[in-house]
Amino acid sequence: MSIEKIFKEQKLEQDIKKVIEKTKEQPGRMNDLMNVKLVGCNETERTASFEFPISEWQMNPQDMLHGGITATMMDLALGLFANCICLKLGGFFSPTVNMSINYLQPVYLNDKVTITAQLVSTGRSLLTLSGEAKITERNCMAATASATYKVIRK
Repeated sequence: MSIEKIFKEQKLEQDIKKVIEKTKEQPGRMNDLMNVKLVGCNETERTASFEFPISEWQMNPQDMLHGGITATMMDLALGLFANCICLKLGGFFSPTVNMSINYLQPVYLNDKVTITAQLVSTGRSLLTLSGEAKITERNCMAATASATYKVIRK
């Protein structure tokens, strides 16, 4: 299936929700603990947005969101989107090859973070995505990322 066709399909949101539900099948693992929710998709902009609540266990000693948790949220949001696209391209898994993150603003307990993942480019075996993490209540950018995912075919 072509990228254009993937984004014209109305089933994209349903497919992403199914991928998120699969994470619930492994309770106690990181993807389940992150409690991610799909906010929505924009087929024209090739984006999917995800919301993450911030909890006590995610804080660093300075009572701010731990940088590793920010990285995990980025990888989960961009990776969910990449995996959904990978499945539609005939692959079965899309692991992270590389990720670069810029930390811009601290995130505090009880904030909510919305990450918008955007498909930037596709090759024969690689997907490149970018991500923007915004603190929902303050509407300010907390972090940005770019990542590459491998399309693993059967």
